[in-house]
Amino acid sequence: MANEIKRQTIHVLFYFLAFGFKFLSRWQVVGILLLMLFCTIFLIPKSKIRFHLYRRLEQKYSQGAIAYFLVLLVIVLVFPVTAAAVALAILALGDGMATLIGKSFKTKELPWNQNKSFGGLVAFLVFGLIGAVSVLCWMDPSLSISQALFIGIKTVVVAAIVESLPWKINDNISVPLVSAIVLNFLLAV
Repeated sequence: MANEIKRQTIHVLFYFLAFGFKFLSRWQVVGILLLMLFCTIFLIPKSKIRFHLYRRLEQKYSQGAIAYFLVLLVIVLVFPVTAAAVALAILALGDGMATLIGKSFKTKELPWNQNKSFGGLVAFLVFGLIGAVSVLCWMDPSLSISQALFIGIKTVVVAAIVESLPWKINDNISVPLVSAIVLNFLLAV
């Protein structure tokens, strides 16, 4: 559990990176994500820090960390930077806190997925919404709080449902991808 807390704490801290997207061009964000992906693939596996970041079954690489940066890289290349920043915030804060709270506090399991709990789902919704609205307002100050809440609630609910499903897709892929798609659609309407 101690390793999982460290992993998820780092997961959550990437929320703050989303705020930096406002000051960077698309290509600067791509560069930062490529650097993080490079570190994840080539540097961390050779360092002692990997013992603090990897799950027990992960020997050479953290597939979740690779997926985290790779999908964000794709999102930044395909969607507006605002959508990428909000997708990162939902992934970092929503998914990270869902794991921390879901594993720390015993609550009833979800009927459709015994590996997830109502506590984790509620944490995802609350912290994902905080992440989405805060970054959305930061990235696009022309949006009112009520507009950001409207967009954030819809995006986070869809992302939370996708995250809670019992499929084999890594949530570091599904959560930000779905978030970016929904958010991009809502911002275009």
